[in-house]
Formats: sequence, C-alpha cells, structure tokens
Amino acid sequence: MSSTETIPKNPRRKSAKEGYFSWLGPAIRSRRTLKTWFRCCVAVAVTMILLVDNSTSLSMGQAAFFAAIVAVMLPPTFALSVFIMAILTLLLGMLIGWAWGSAAMAAALSVRSSSLLAQQQQKLQSSLVPGEPIALQIQNQTFHGIFLDPRSSAVYGAFFFIGNFAMGAIRAYIPSLTLLGLFGSIVLDVMCTTGPLLPTAQYTIPKAFIIPTCYYVAVALASIVLIFPESLSHVWLTSFNEDFWTPILELLRLQAEALNAMPSDHEEWAEINNRGHELRQTLINGTDNLTKQIGLINLDTSLGRLGPADLRKINAELRSVMFRAGGLHSFSTFVNDTNIADEKEEKAAESKLSHGKANLPSADRYQILRQKVRKREIQHGHDLDSLVPILASSSMALRSTCESGVICVMDWFQECNTRRWSAFLSRSDKGKIEERRVKLEGQMQQLEEALDEFRSVQRVKLVEPYKKFFDPETKRLLKTPDDPDMFASKSLFICFVFLDTIDAFAERLIVMLKMVIELNTQRPRAKFWFPGRLAQVKKDITVNAYGNAAGPLSMGTSADPTAFDSPSNRSSSEAMRSEDYGDEAKEEVLTEPPREPTVYLHMWRKRNPDAFPPTTAFGKFFVRLSAVFRFLKSAEGIFALRLGIVSVALWIPAVCHSSAWFYYANKGLWALIMAQTGLALYAGDQIASLIVRFAGTLVGLVLGMVVWYIGAARGPGNPYGIVIASTVFIAPFLLARIAAPPAQLAFWIMIPVTIIFVAGYSWVNANQVIFANPGIGVALGWKRALLVLIGFTAAFIVMLFPNPISSRVLVRKALAASTGEFGIILAGEVEAFLAEEARARSGHLEKVEFVGNQELDETKVSAKEKRVRKIAKRVIAVATRLVELAPSLGTARYEPQLSGTWPHEQYQTLFHLQAQILTGLVLLITSFAKLDAKWCSILVHRTPFLNPNFLSDIFTTLSILSSSLMNGHPLPAYLPKLRDRLIYHEYHSGRRLNPSLGRIGLTKPRYESDSDEVNEDGASSAGSSEHQLDCSAGRVDGSSIGLEELTLDVLMDEQLPAHSTAVVALSSIISRIDEMAEIVRTLCGEATFAGYESLQRDYLDREERAYGSGLSAKMR
Repeated sequence: MSSTETIPKNPRRKSAKEGYFSWLGPAIRSRRTLKTWFRCCVAVAVTMILLVDNSTSLSMGQAAFFAAIVAVMLPPTFALSVFIMAILTLLLGMLIGWAWGSAAMAAALSVRSSSLLAQQQQKLQSSLVPGEPIALQIQNQTFHGIFLDPRSSAVYGAFFFIGNFAMGAIRAYIPSLTLLGLFGSIVLDVMCTTGPLLPTAQYTIPKAFIIPTCYYVAVALASIVLIFPESLSHVWLTSFNEDFWTPILELLRLQAEALNAMPSDHEEWAEINNRGHELRQTLINGTDNLTKQIGLINLDTSLGRLGPADLRKINAELRSVMFRAGGLHSFSTFVNDTNIADEKEEKAAESKLSHGKANLPSADRYQILRQKVRKREIQHGHDLDSLVPILASSSMALRSTCESGVICVMDWFQECNTRRWSAFLSRSDKGKIEERRVKLEGQMQQLEEALDEFRSVQRVKLVEPYKKFFDPETKRLLKTPDDPDMFASKSLFICFVFLDTIDAFAERLIVMLKMVIELNTQRPRAKFWFPGRLAQVKKDITVNAYGNAAGPLSMGTSADPTAFDSPSNRSSSEAMRSEDYGDEAKEEVLTEPPREPTVYLHMWRKRNPDAFPPTTAFGKFFVRLSAVFRFLKSAEGIFALRLGIVSVALWIPAVCHSSAWFYYANKGLWALIMAQTGLALYAGDQIASLIVRFAGTLVGLVLGMVVWYIGAARGPGNPYGIVIASTVFIAPFLLARIAAPPAQLAFWIMIPVTIIFVAGYSWVNANQVIFANPGIGVALGWKRALLVLIGFTAAFIVMLFPNPISSRVLVRKALAASTGEFGIILAGEVEAFLAEEARARSGHLEKVEFVGNQELDETKVSAKEKRVRKIAKRVIAVATRLVELAPSLGTARYEPQLSGTWPHEQYQTLFHLQAQILTGLVLLITSFAKLDAKWCSILVHRTPFLNPNFLSDIFTTLSILSSSLMNGHPLPAYLPKLRDRLIYHEYHSGRRLNPSLGRIGLTKPRYESDSDEVNEDGASSAGSSEHQLDCSAGRVDGSSIGLEELTLDVLMDEQLPAHSTAVVALSSIISRIDEMAEIVRTLCGEATFAGYESLQRDYLDREERAYGSGLSAKMR
C-alpha cells in the first residue's frame, strides 16, 4: 500500500487547545494502533483465562490476578527486542527486591532472641484449642503477631528503609528504570511486611507476585511473536513515516495555505500560525522519539531491506531535516508577530481616542518607526499583502517539487516496510528494481532543477517591484537612502526568510534523496538481519538512550532541570566544544588565524570562592564525600528519603502486636504500595497525579464491581462471564493506554488496574481457600478505595516535610536555566561567525561544503560543520528541557496558593518567548551554515548586532535575567532595553572602521552619522531628526543590515536571503529578550530609588539632543 493513500491532502485544522480525546480519531484510523490494541486485548484476555482456570490459578496463588495487572501496566505494545529489555528490567527489579528482602530475613533471624522464641512457642502451645485444625490455629496466631521480636523487626526496618531509599533514588535519577524501582519495592514490601511475623526462614514469599508475572511474560512474548508480529525495524520505519515525514508534509502544505491567505487577515493567519506551531512541536517530539528508539536497534532480529546500520545512518540525518523543516514555519511566525504588533497599535490608538490624549503616553520611537515603514510599504506596493502573492507564485514550483519529493521518500520507506516476507520469498525482479531507481533519480533530478530555477529565476521575481528604484544601467539607487520617497525593505527581508528556509529545506531533501538512492542500490532485496554490536547497545543503555522522560508510572523530572551540563563550570567557548573532538579541536585552533588561540588557551573554570582546590589526599577525600551530602540535599535525594520514610511509616503497623492482624486481614500492603507509587519529586506533580489517580481508582472501582456482578451475579463467579466482561470493559482503556498522550496515562492505567483488582481479587477470594478473606464485590471495593486513600494521604503528608519541593520553583528555575543557556548558545554562534571572519581575513573566501551527519570520518568534516553540529546538540538539549517542563506548567497550578496567586499566565508567556528565542537561534545557525566567509564578515563588521559592546549588553542582560529568576531577586534599576542599546552602539561605532575590511574586499560601512554633523544646538545638519531610526532600505527595525550600498545586484545576490534571515533572527532574539525582561520585571520586581527616573529622563534628553535626533522634544 502506498503511503500516499494515508497522507492527508490538506493540513489538519486543529484548535489551539485540543480536546481531551483528540488522540482517539488518529488512533482509530491507524492500522498499526488497531493491531497493537488487538494484541493487548488478547494478552489481557489470556491472563484472565489463566486466572479463572482452576489449575493455573492455584499455581499462581493468592495474587493470581497480578498477571492481568502487569498486562495493563506493561502491555505488549513494543517490538520483541524492546519488550525483552523492558520485561528484563521489571524482572531484575523483582529479583533485586527479593535478594534484598532475603538478606533482611537472614539478618533478622540471626538476631532473633532464642529465649523469647521459646516463650512464644510455649504460649502458642498453651493457646491451642483441641478439636480444631492445629495448622489453622498456628497460622492464625502467627499473623496475629505472636512471634514478633523487636530486635528482628528493627533489622527488617533498617533493611526496608535502605532498600526503598535505593529504589527511590533509581526512580528519581533514571526514570527509564521506573519499572525496576517500582516492582523491586513491591517485592521488598511483601518480604518485609510478612517476614517479621514468621519465626523461621521462608525465602519464597515473593513467589506470590513473581509467578504471576512470569505467566504474563510467557503470554506477552507469545502474543508479540504470533499476533501481528513486528520487529523494531518495522516499528521504527512506521513511526518514521507517521511521526516524522507526515508532519513535514503537512508543514509544506500549510505553507501553501499560508501563502494563499492575506497577511492582513489577522485571524486566519493566527490560526495558521497556531497549527504550524503544533505541527512543528509534533515533528520535534517525533524526532526525539525516533532517536530514542534507535538505541536498541542492534538487538533487533528482522527481515527486510534495511538493516540496523542503515537505520542508524538515516537517523543521523533526522535532526538536520527537522531543523530545516521547522524553519519553514519561521516566515509565518514573523508575519504573525507583525500582525500582533499592528493590533496592539490599533488598540492603543482606539484607547487613546476614547480616553483623550492627555491620559496616555505618546507613541515611542519604535511605534513611530513601524508606522513610517508601513506607510512607505503601502505607498509603493511593498507591503506583505502585495509581496506574499509574488512569493507564492515564485516558490510554487519548488514547493510542489519538495512535496512530491517528500511523498517519494515516504513511498520508498513504506515499500521497504511492507510485504517483507513476500519480497524475501519471491524472485528478484530486476525490472522493478530499475523502476525504483529511475523514479528516485528522476525525483532528485526534478528537485535539483527546480532548486536551480528557483535560485536563478524564480527568486528574483520578488525583487521586481523594487527595480523601479534602481538605474537600469548602473543598477544603483536613483534616490538617496534618506529620501522621503525611498522604499522600506522590512517586508522584503521577512519574505527573504521564506526564500532562505525553503531553499535550505530543498537542499537537505536532496541530501536525503541521495542517501535513499544509495540505500536502494545497496539493498535491492530483503534479507534477514540478526543482532550484532552488543557493545554499542551497552553504550546506548548506559548513556540512557531513552532520555530523561518519565514513564507513566513515574512522576516528576529526572535530571536537575535548573542546570545544564557545562555552562556552570565551563566557559561558553569550551561548552560549545564536544569532548570527542579531543586534541583534534585544539590542533584545529592552532592552525587557524591568530584570533582563535586566545579563545581556547584562556578558558576559565568556575571556582569555589570559599575554598581553593584541595592539595592533600585527605582533602580530596572530603571533596568526594561532599557529593553524598549534596545528593541528600537535592530533589532526588529528598524524594528517595521521603520514599523510605513513608514506606517505614506504613510498615510499622505490620510489626506491632496490636495492629499486625488488622494490617494483614485488610491487606494494608496495598496502602503501602499506593503511597510509594503516589510520591513525586515535586509537589505540583504529586498533587496533580494524586487527583488523577484517585479519580481513576473511583471509576475503576465502579466498573470493577459492574464487571464482577455481571460475571458472577450472586454466586462465586462464572468463568466465561468474568473473562468476557473484563475484556470488554478493559479494552477501551487499553486503547487509551496505547494511544493517549503521556500526561493522561496515569488516569487510563488506574482504571483497568482497579477493574482487574476488584474482579480478579473477588474471583480468587470466591474460588480459593484464602486465609483472612477480605470479601468480594462491594465488600472488597470499598476497602480498596480506603487503602488507596490512606496511601495517597500518607504520600501527601510526607510531601510536606521537611519542606515541599515546589513545582512553581521548578518552573521558575528551569526557565532561568534556559535563559542562561541561551547566552551559551549565542556565544557559540557568535564564535562560529568570528571563526569564519578570521578565515576571510586570511584570504579563504570560498563557501565550505558540509559532508552531512552520516560521514563517520571526522577528518573529512570541516571545522565549520563541527561547530554547527555541536551548537545543534545544545539547541536540542534546551528544546528537550522545555518539552519536559511543559507538564509542570499545568501541574504547578494544583499546589496550594498559600502565599498568593501563582502568575501562571506570565510564566506561560515566558515559556513561549523562550521557545521563540530558541527558534531564532536555530534560524541563525542554519543561516550561518549557508553563508560564505565574506558574508559572515559583513555580518560581523557592518551590522551593529555583533558589536562587542552590544554583545556584552546581550550576555549581561541574559545573565541578569537568569540570576534574577533563579534567585527571585529584583532586577537592577531600569535595566536598559537591548533595542535602545543597539541604536546607541550603532551610532557610536558609525565612524569607526576596522582596518581588516579592506583586505577581504569590503569597504567602510555607510552610516547616516558619517554625513550628518551635529551643531552646537544639537540639531542635525542633514535635517533628519530621526536618522537613528531610519526606515529606508537596508535597515531592519531601525538597524543596518550591513550593506555598504544597496544595489540591484546586491538584492539579487543568492547570499542575501541567508544574510537577511540571520539579521531578522538576531533582531527577533533581541526583541524577545526585551519582552522577557518585562515579564521578569513583573515577576521579580525592580530595584529603584527616588529621583532615578527623572535623572534617567534628563540624561536621555541630553543624549538625543547630542545625537541630533531631537526625538524627545518632538514626542513632547
């Protein structure tokens, strides 16, 4: 089946906030999801059959229903190799818990008092009633605590605390091992709650849970192998098409929809922009999931054309394609930003008219600039409404070819992923192989031709409306830049962003097509692929190939979200260098021009101002020991400590004479398990999860009793009715378990787990001889609800001590850390531009070609490409951190607002601003990859954005914002806006000339201040009172883009779109930082003192008069 049959013809229209069941439609339409659902339903049905069958039920014991519970918690949704790893993790956790519990039992028995035991045995003998079963009486007395020994119980308690502390640390630090920690705790709970009651060693107590689990493992493995079997290769390629290429295709089609809409239609454009954001986020999440799945590909056994090495090669290109595809949406974002600014101005003007001019301040300089730019663009027909139709027609052919290229790639991968057995068993059809090759090569040729035509012919059509301002022969401007009738070019440069991003995407798509053609030649037919390179698998597992994302059974954030690796203890230059470059990176620097060695040779490291590095072995030992205390103070250490405390607190009633029988008879073990699963690292996450889980428990209790009474009526239960009713009621929740987003999984898991508990446990109690039978149906259900409530209440109480770790603090500090990391990334990007500028000064002006991520030989990779790769890794790290933080933005609202209302909207806005800054950083580095050394030098020397003084302002502002958010300190008095500082530095650097410019063919940049002289009265001799915010061509938001002279040849230069994209991205980053500063000022406050505001206004007036702007007087 061709992939085009399942590809939507138009982008999906989705609201900004989708419904709770938005996942249901795609799940039902997905054949793979339905197959997986059927397999999971069969697995649950089989475990229920094993439960109601007398022989297997008796062999599993009192916890026979546990097999069905595990079937819901870990359903057979994975490929065989992945499921084996997951189930081995679960079993390893149970074995560790069993081993530690056995050690606790052996140690406890060794300290048991023999004299006390003899007295207890004598007391038992004297209490036996003749004529009644002796074994039953002994069992009854045993669980009433007759053999309890304080010393033995103390040893159990110590082992119990240490074991659960370790399991909690595992759950906190390595969420991918949540199953290990959770099931290890469950087995340890069984050993340590029952062991103290027994006078002799019984190391097989956990078999009540281990045997049902092993039954399920056999069922799950059989279902994976026999029911719609699929290899990890098949799963990966299916996700590759559905989660990677489909969002890309929809993004491409969304561009066509956007270009056919009028930018002045703000509502429609906003809706398009929202859908684009959602598609881009879907693409990022899909790429992240694919990258995680590839870690175990070397364990896969599959039949197909593509092997593990091929999939790894493809995976290496995913992020490059993702960045280019995500960049397609940047144009829509910039247009929407323009619309939002227009709407704000319109509302301000309406409010001004309705309230009177005296009540509202006058427009600032940037509003005046925007009004002038808009007026000029409308006057000359250069506004977005006029340019976008030209952009649509000129890019139509390339967009159409890119779309067909994406579909061609999807079809090829779909063909590789279907009919594997038939392709293996049938004879090789050379005609079909040749047909595939011709199709792929033809598509690549079409794309190359369309790209060439776009660059040479179609792209320049966007410049046609501007040709009337240039001399046909000299191609110079007919008017001076400061002429009132001169055109403005902001909309043109925004359109250049689309030209650059579609060009970059097409270029990367060609690289992908070349790789597909190469694979098509190397892999003409299907073959068997067997596991190999286990060392690589071990490496992937040890470095946590599955990332830090918590599973549905774990809560909170794993790694410290308030810090990134490197920035805190390394300089920005060092942080941007990969350790795997080793001596090669250092050697590379020494061979470059003389600017770079100072960057590498003067690296600084963070020092402790309270202590110098230790010099003795004793001192070094204590430095290492301090790591233990830092762990105990960390969120992870406190979580592990709380898990140990709440476990011991709910364990104590099991070893007290007065409560031992009550604890055992009412299954207090389940309250203990609920408390352990209900804990989370952060308070907001825990409170939200407790609400969700308790709601799921209530729904499950009701449905569980319905299932039981349908299948049993008033009797002990009909096996057929129980199996059918359970499967039917559980099946919908299994679909949700498979397809729902991670944020909903806890709810959808708790419902079927509770249904199985009520119905399954009722069956066991009704059909097996159970000591201390808790009852069936309603009698069992309300006890289960009470146990859950007790467990969650205990988890909530322990969360309050010693001090709740607030999710709100997590959000604030995580956003502060991201703000600081932006400075690191930007510093790395600036360093990359400076390195290219150094190459230009040494005479190397040629454009560096990238070899691609699939190139394994590092000697063939240029220094420029290495820098791009390293920056991309850090960008992805920040993007991943923001994705992980998103749920906490919602759960933080559940925390008790004892100190006041939490400003959720401000933090939500700050979160979105950081995502937009990250987009700007991505645009900047992708533009850098396309620019040659000469244009990098233009950006460095001719634009004010990379002015060292201005860069210092940027890094200082980011550092201040990060520190203020991190520590909750107010901002310094009247932190200046970066946009104002940009204008300030641009003016002061106007008359300075870098002598190196002449050596690379660049002359002095022209600033208006070069020709304008300021007289004693502060007036400009040129008569331009607002030259600092000039709206003429060659400027973006009042700042120069670095063109010495704007000519028609420059407008048609193929490097100009990439250069314009870099400038627009920098301008966007500056604006976002200023907006972020306003929010931080609202959140943290601002330190000020009386008289400062008037003093600042006075000096601003003086500066503007000195610069000849006269703007302040005009605004009065």
